[in-house]
Amino acid sequence: MKPNEAITPTGETLIRKVLLTNAVSSGIFGLLLLAFPGYVAEWTGLESRTALVGTAVFLLLFVAFLVWTVSRSMVPPSAVLVIAVIDILWVAGSVLLLEDKGTTGMMTVFGISVIFLVAAVVGVFAIFEVLYYWRNRYFRRN
Repeated sequence: MKPNEAITPTGETLIRKVLLTNAVSSGIFGLLLLAFPGYVAEWTGLESRTALVGTAVFLLLFVAFLVWTVSRSMVPPSAVLVIAVIDILWVAGSVLLLEDKGTTGMMTVFGISVIFLVAAVVGVFAIFEVLYYWRNRYFRRN
């Protein structure tokens, strides 16, 4: 069977689960940051509450895009590529945040640990997303 003749993209069931897990975890963190920016700032040492609220808004918009993508009858590989790029940029931003000596000097051990853990989980999401895109990059629904 030629790639264009496939009924569904390879790994569609798995990527739906990955994207839903990404949506749930992003939503939880987004709501946490939006509802309690002061506590999060205190626990992590990240003092900019405005940045935390901005991150929360971004995460909630990202959740909406994830849910929209999963709700399609076929998970579009191009949308998954966009999600993968966003996740990779999140990991890169986390690394830059941890590498910034001024910020990490103010951050708590808990804050550093959370940023590292979240970046690792998001990195795993990105791996699954890139693999899904790569395996289905030529998929076209007839």
